[in-house]
Amino acid sequence: MLGHYPVPKPSYGRRKPKRGRYTAITDKCGKEVIRRASEAKGYPVCERCGCSKPKHWFERAHLINASQYGSGGQPWNIALLCSPNTTIGTCHHFADKTADGREWSLQKRAELIDYYTVGPGRQWWEYTEE
Repeated sequence: MLGHYPVPKPSYGRRKPKRGRYTAITDKCGKEVIRRASEAKGYPVCERCGCSKPKHWFERAHLINASQYGSGGQPWNIALLCSPNTTIGTCHHFADKTADGREWSLQKRAELIDYYTVGPGRQWWEYTEE
């Protein structure tokens, strides 16, 4: 007859965080994106089309997609866009699903990096290399 000999489970955690932890948009970054989108008019507007009342709602969108390991903790990688991503004709759908949108995303990201390195965004967020 075999006896029961319980063994304690190991107490160490993961060495490397999962991708979802890296790509999730942090609260601090989300607030900075909304502040930046509200800068011109005093209330949030879409960073692509400039509308203040989208058909559905605003979403914070990755400029380098989360599937491509785009960080969610860096405001130069996040834009406030009309949503949802699944509805054709919205800015979020344009940015994620079309070739022109992907090109726009890269241009917008370069513009935001300038904003946070040499522009007025320096006082709000310190730019760090990836």
